[in-house]
Amino acid sequence: MLKYNDCGLRNIWLANGYRYEKIAGLGRCLEIDHIDGLHRSIGHHLVNYRKRLSGAEIRFLRLEMGMSQKRLADCLGVDEQTVSLWERSKRRPTVAGERVLRLLYLEHVNGKTKIAELIAQWNDSDRLKDESREVFEDTAKGWRMAA
Repeated sequence: MLKYNDCGLRNIWLANGYRYEKIAGLGRCLEIDHIDGLHRSIGHHLVNYRKRLSGAEIRFLRLEMGMSQKRLADCLGVDEQTVSLWERSKRRPTVAGERVLRLLYLEHVNGKTKIAELIAQWNDSDRLKDESREVFEDTAKGWRMAA
């Protein structure tokens, strides 16, 4: 058994799928088979089976999605400092925020972008001034926004 600390989580152990290789100039190096699959499996376990995520687990998911703290903060409607506090276990996200994080991770792994696109669209609309009129019209197909 190998305690797998390199992923940033303290409680991950590997039963197999790893070996040590001697590499010229570097010495003995740990090799893990299908490391992307391992990280995907860890991520799925976190989002599907963990009651609440720890700071290290939040950081793991964010890094697996390739997101900066700023980008994750924008997606969750919080500031960058808040994400930093979560990751350092100084504060906990709301249950709703944690659920959106889990959805974002699943979306990232499954290769679909609808949730992230919607959040980006909402963020863009939040930046607009509320001075415009929204005009709706009744049509044969029902009410809709007027062109």
